[in-house]
Amino acid sequence: LGVASQKTQGRDTSRSDGGRAGSLADAEWQEEGASGDGASKVVRGVAELTKGRNARAWPVALGVVVLVAGLGALGMWRLPGPAAGAAHPKLGLFVRGERPSAVEALATTLGVNAQVMTVYADGPDWTSFGTPPATSLQLLLGVGAVNPTQATTIGQTLVATGHAHAIIRIMWEMNGNWFPWGVQAMSAARYIAVYRAAERAFAGVPGNHFQYVWNVNAGTAEPGRAEFDTYPGDAYVSDIGLDVYAYNRSLSAGAHNSDIPPVMAFAADHDKPTSFPEWGVNGLDDPGFISYVASVVKNPANHVILQAYFSDGNNTITRFPRAEVEYTREFSGANS
Repeated sequence: LGVASQKTQGRDTSRSDGGRAGSLADAEWQEEGASGDGASKVVRGVAELTKGRNARAWPVALGVVVLVAGLGALGMWRLPGPAAGAAHPKLGLFVRGERPSAVEALATTLGVNAQVMTVYADGPDWTSFGTPPATSLQLLLGVGAVNPTQATTIGQTLVATGHAHAIIRIMWEMNGNWFPWGVQAMSAARYIAVYRAAERAFAGVPGNHFQYVWNVNAGTAEPGRAEFDTYPGDAYVSDIGLDVYAYNRSLSAGAHNSDIPPVMAFAADHDKPTSFPEWGVNGLDDPGFISYVASVVKNPANHVILQAYFSDGNNTITRFPRAEVEYTREFSGANS
């Protein structure tokens, strides 16, 4: 849940629950896996394994390559995530209006190096994206329940405008009931079908190196549903994202947040890295919350590859002096 704004064409019409978003790393495994080029790694690996060995090894090696290529063409095989998180998780920011200059200005104020800019697709249902921002920042793009045609169009636009490495959050915070793709509107099976169809369409865009975040709202499980029942499968997910806000006022001084560990455990079970596409103080000038999230992000065991603070409304970091100081201490320079 975020500040709960429904974004339309770069503007926000306020709501009370929310969503905006985060980011990833463009590691080689992700780029090749998302674009279907992962088989090339296997080919190179087989060549190394058979180099200088008996020629009888080659039929087996060739069989492996053919199998991988075939599964890749069917969208059934992709490289798994890395065994460890990024040495320095990427840092992203959301600023209302989605202007690169505003993101860069906030980063300067905070003394941090922003590499990712959070943006959202257009329209009431987040299903189009006609004018991506002109920026060298990597885009973290939230899209709604796009059909394959809409996904293809958005993907082509991203590639054509220099954003071939965009990180795409397909129907984020689906385990809540505040978006059109939430539990009140879609069964788990329906969500999975729509997500998979969208991911296949994005992955089929020529020239893409997209990454795909399956992005829950941490700790949310509506009646009759489970937090992770919409997981679309490892082949369709680059990393597992969790949005988290300081809703629990007892979590001051960095007390343990029980919403986060279950998501980390789920990601570990699926050998996927994690990300924080959205997080914020939710009206609390609480340096302890900042410190706690930073400790999770920096712990290599959690394999976090991106964190993107949602600086808007009652999460605007510069409105909370103690939280701002702690954010800068945790994420500036050598501490990032």
